[in-house]
Amino acid sequence: MSVLAISMAAQAQVFQAGVKAGVSSSQVKLSGIQNDPQQYASAEHITGYHAGAFTRLQLLGLLLQPEAILSSSGGMVAVKDDANSTIVRVEKFRFNRLDVPLLVGFNFLRVARVQAGPMASMLLSAKQEGRTVKDYYNSSDWGYQAGLGVDIGNLTIDVRYERINRNFTNTSQQSGGKIRNEQFLVSMGLKLIK
Repeated sequence: MSVLAISMAAQAQVFQAGVKAGVSSSQVKLSGIQNDPQQYASAEHITGYHAGAFTRLQLLGLLLQPEAILSSSGGMVAVKDDANSTIVRVEKFRFNRLDVPLLVGFNFLRVARVQAGPMASMLLSAKQEGRTVKDYYNSSDWGYQAGLGVDIGNLTIDVRYERINRNFTNTSQQSGGKIRNEQFLVSMGLKLIK
């Protein structure tokens, strides 16, 4: 009976799971544009959100934290019709994704964490100025996240930087290029299994 109690206590320290949600500030940068006379420049960040679940395996200060997160991100881009144009308009990009980061990190003082790792990202929807443009983008890509976290009882708080690159191709206009989506995320979570 005591062996079972010790085993359960050890397992509780090793495995944790919970839910999390938060906000982000994101931007997009376009590069390598082909066959498009328009000029693109970064304009403004937009506010996004994210929500999902996490699990955490901890042993001897090391941690492995896979997550499944629904995320909304994007950015504002300044567009000129050509290099000589003085007329600038701003277009808004919005991406909804299912992100699956796999973070590896270290615990400090049993409260603080530093972690980073790769992230698989599945594009659920993409809009540019309200027009659906999902078909122009790869449906899945890789990115990464890195950041710091703090645990206070059952609460977790994370601050992270995220970057993901996507290729896009518009076959009807015979154009394409790359879009880089960067964001800073702040999230709060609740451990349901501790």
